[in-house]
Amino acid sequence: MDYRRRLEEIRQREMAEVQQRVDYVQRLVDEAQDRRLFYRDELDTKMQDKQSFAYRSLYLDYLRGVDALIAKTLVHVEELKKELERRRQLLEYAIRQREILDEVKKEEYRQYLLEERRAETRVFDEIAIRKFAMAQREKNAQSQEGNT
Repeated sequence: MDYRRRLEEIRQREMAEVQQRVDYVQRLVDEAQDRRLFYRDELDTKMQDKQSFAYRSLYLDYLRGVDALIAKTLVHVEELKKELERRRQLLEYAIRQREILDEVKKEEYRQYLLEERRAETRVFDEIAIRKFAMAQREKNAQSQEGNT
């Protein structure tokens, strides 16, 4: 029983760790996308100000690099989400196993109580039968004494 409960706790911790990683990487992606928007706006401003080709080229290269980094990171986020889903399924399985074991334990306990009641009833029945038999013998003995 404790094993199942501990296994469930371990699965919960594992899932929480993966969830934290997903949140962290997603936050990095959001920050990178915000930076990309900022530098895209900067580039648009520089283009309106008629900045040099080299300057624009530098911004465009940077934006392409950020786009590639964001794309790689999004792939990583998807992998982490798949891992998170796998961990969630493992947790659900552990919970179901613990609940099944709890039900089995409850049923076994009910069966134990039922068997105890039956055994107790048998003991009381035997006592009642012995008392009745003893009373019958005494009654027969008294009636035979009365006949003699």
